[in-house]
This record gives sequence, C-alpha cells and structure tokens, in this order.
Amino acid sequence: MLWENQVEAVVLFHIMPRIFASLPMASLLIGLLGQATLLLLPPALTALYVLRRDRIIRRRVGRAAWPSDGFARHVLVDDLARLICVTLLGLPLFFAGYALRMMLPAA
Repeated sequence: MLWENQVEAVVLFHIMPRIFASLPMASLLIGLLGQATLLLLPPALTALYVLRRDRIIRRRVGRAAWPSDGFARHVLVDDLARLICVTLLGLPLFFAGYALRMMLPAA
C-alpha cells in the first residue's frame, strides 16, 4: 500500500511538465488538421486533470495545518496559471499549423 501511494505521488507531480510541454505541439497538430473546435480539448482535459490532482492533494493534506493547505492552493493556482499561459501561447502555433496546411498541396 505504501509503495502504491509513493508511485501515485510521483505520477502526480512528474507528469505535469510533460503535459504542459505537449500542449503547444497539440495546438500545432490541430492547426495542421484544420479543426479549430478540437483546440479546446487539450486544455479542457488538462484542467480536469489539474482539478482532480488538487482534490487528491487536499485529501492527503486532510486536517493538517495551514501550510499544507497553502501548498495545495499554491499548486492549483500555479498549474492553472501555467495552463492559461501555455494555452494562449498555443494559439499562434495553431495558426502557424493552419497556414502550413493551406500552403501544402491537396492530396
């Protein structure tokens, strides 16, 4: 049981940089596909994961002292702010992918 909790904690904190790194590439690929409606999907799924992770962190903190609750708030706000920034930076990549799609000859 202890080992499972350690693995879960590692996954909770080490997967987020990989998710944030994949969002700009997802925007570029969605632009290449020319599907603007899909542009909402990666940030929405990431937001769901961030909120789920916040609930797990808060459940682990439980009735601990204020610093632990402050840490949970800090993690949530930091992740949501980073998500907003990465999403906004992905918009030009979407348009670049869409422009590249328009330049490529139709198959």
